[in-house]
Amino acid sequence: MTPTRPAPPPAVARPPRAAPVATQHLAELAWQLLTDAGEDALVNREDITARLHATDSQFERLKGYIRDHVTMEKGKAFLTWRGGYIITTDPAKIAESAGLRMRRIDTELRRVLSGAINPLGEDVAHYEVLAMFQDEIAHMTRTYERMRKATLTMPKPVRTPAPRRRRRAPAAKT
Repeated sequence: MTPTRPAPPPAVARPPRAAPVATQHLAELAWQLLTDAGEDALVNREDITARLHATDSQFERLKGYIRDHVTMEKGKAFLTWRGGYIITTDPAKIAESAGLRMRRIDTELRRVLSGAINPLGEDVAHYEVLAMFQDEIAHMTRTYERMRKATLTMPKPVRTPAPRRRRRAPAAKT
């Protein structure tokens, strides 16, 4: 007698997938949305995805497409800036955004050194590739330091005052 296999579990009903939309098309729609909002107008992620009916992964792809193609064509920068997205030609905003992104890259490079390469100590010299990584990452971090100092000379974009928080009155005890 041959053993019988248990019956497979019933299929779980999945919601129907949305029809695929070309990234280029979504990027053009997003650019138009930002253009309609006005140059330097901050538009948050939720507004963009809701207006375009885009998923999170579609949004990530359209951001890449805009940065890789649309910005060069239109001659304006597309930035993640202070909690939203803008298109701008303001050099101070571009420098602030680029500085923040470069700081994250610098942090990651330093972690590669401190967490993966430098723990080998003197043994790094025995591995040509690791020694090259160590030298080149050190060069990149020095370059970042020069760029950081240069961005300090840029005028700072105007910040809007943050809303003041009010303390709630303590609840009366009865």
